[in-house]
Amino acid sequence: MPDSAMGFWAAVVGVLVVLLVVGWSMDRAVRKRGSTVTHSGDISYQAREGRRDAEVLGNAHNHDVSWSSWSRRNGRR
Repeated sequence: MPDSAMGFWAAVVGVLVVLLVVGWSMDRAVRKRGSTVTHSGDISYQAREGRRDAEVLGNAHNHDVSWSSWSRRNGRR
């Protein structure tokens, strides 16, 4: 391989190593603070529940007495 191709691949590998080290250090700092990453399923669950609660609160004639409603009101899943 010519030297220019070798230099190119060395630069690509160097950039990847730098990105991995930066990502690792950011992850370590976040974990040290005690934060956790929210799973995508939890995000979609919270969005559905928030929309459902907004629909219930927006309608005075809606009396949701289902188990899932009780569970939402009392913070259970």
